[in-house]
This record gives sequence, structure tokens and C-alpha cells, in this order.
Amino acid sequence: MNGRRTNVKIGLVVAIAAGACVLFGGARHALSRATTTIGTGSLEEQRQRRHDLQLHVPRVPEPIRIDAEMDGKKVWESAAGSTLNLKDGAGKGMVPYTEVKVRWADGMLYLLLYAGDLDLEGNVKEADGEVTKDDSFHLELGGPDDLLRVVEVSVLGTVADALCSPSKNPSVPTDVRGRRCDRAWQSHAVVAVDRDGTVNHLGDNDEEWVVEMALPLATLGIPDAGPGSRVPFAVRRCEVGAGGPGACGSWGMGAERGELIFDP
Repeated sequence: MNGRRTNVKIGLVVAIAAGACVLFGGARHALSRATTTIGTGSLEEQRQRRHDLQLHVPRVPEPIRIDAEMDGKKVWESAAGSTLNLKDGAGKGMVPYTEVKVRWADGMLYLLLYAGDLDLEGNVKEADGEVTKDDSFHLELGGPDDLLRVVEVSVLGTVADALCSPSKNPSVPTDVRGRRCDRAWQSHAVVAVDRDGTVNHLGDNDEEWVVEMALPLATLGIPDAGPGSRVPFAVRRCEVGAGGPGACGSWGMGAERGELIFDP
């Protein structure tokens, strides 16, 4: 993983040097496809919040091979379509560093989920199990029906997914095992994981893990998505250690939701 880790970190340094320590927040009620901002502050501040919650997603010319092998995979090297480091509850960059990159092609949405981690923890192997007990990512994507497509993936590559009604408190991640969710829905996610370290073993040199994922746009309710399409999007990660949950960070999760914008 050393080559991949170098590529990822070089991209992160370039992005940070370009002045990309952005602020997140605001107030937009969940899952509406509208982009009207509701909140306080000057008009310029509201515009800035809206801009910071928009992620322009590059289009790739051909399908991405999902194998979590990053060496030489140039499609992920650019900082474009990146959340940069997720923000914690205080609005500061998450420790350990956590980043998500997004790409799209005809019929597919691709994600690279990067997690710095000194203690990889994972035990849940059953699909739709309690993945959040392990080191994992939680993704929420809105569709044209104003329902949430929730996808969770762990350090083991275990996936839990569900079709859910929006929560009254959009700042709280949707529980895929809750009554508002239908776990019969399948995201048909294709997932590969690369781990730098040993799962469930304290004292070794764990360093990071990476998930590469492909989601069919049809399962997200947007089979005809194209340039200019907008998809409500939020992501959260809580680092899990042997003692339980640790630091958490997120992008686009709050009263005002993040949004993917598909570039040409």
C-alpha cells in the first residue's frame, strides 16, 4: 500500500496547500432537491455555506476497476470531487484524517473512502448487520422520491444498506436497522477494501484502510443522471478502537445537506 498511500497523501497535501480547509454548516431541510438556503447570517455567508456543501464530481471516461489497488490508478489522484478531511463536531478536521472522493460515469457512481487509523477494528461479517460497531463509513444519498438510500461499509468490506424515510433530525445519521428503514432494499454496491495493518490486534503498526466502491445509479433512483444532475449526499465516519467509538467526522450531514453535482 505504500505507493497508493503516497499518491493519496500527495493529493491531500496539494489540496490543503491550495487553501482547502473549508467550513461546513447552514440550514437546509433534508433531501429537498432545491438549493434554496434557509439560515442566518449575511447573504454572502449563506452563499459561501451553500458553495462549501456542493461537491463537483468529475466524470470518468471508462468504468473504474474496483479492487482497492491504488498504485498507478490515476483516476483517484486528483483532489477534484473530494470532501477533504471530514469535520468533527467543533468544525475542525477529524483526527485521524478521513477523506472521501467521488467520481461518476454513465450508470455508475464511484467512491474512494480513505480512513487513517491506528487500530483497525472489525467483527461484523453478516450483510445488513450492525456495521457501525466496527470501523466503518456511513453514506446517505437522496433520490427523486425524497427517500434516503443509506449505505454503510466496514473495514471488513461488510455492507449494510436500506431505503429510509428522512429523519426529523437530519444531523443524526439514519439507523439502517430502525423502523423507518426497509432493509430489503439492495444498493448492489461493489466493494473492495485495502488495509494497512491487522484487524483486531493491538500493538502493531496499523496505519490506514481504504474502501473502493461502485454504486449503480439506477439503485439510487436516478438511472438517467447526467451532467448537471444533483444528488443530496452526506457521509460520516466514527473511528472505533478496542474501547469503543472514538472521534467522528462528517461532510454534508446536518440541517443543510451536502450535494453532489455531476460535472460534464
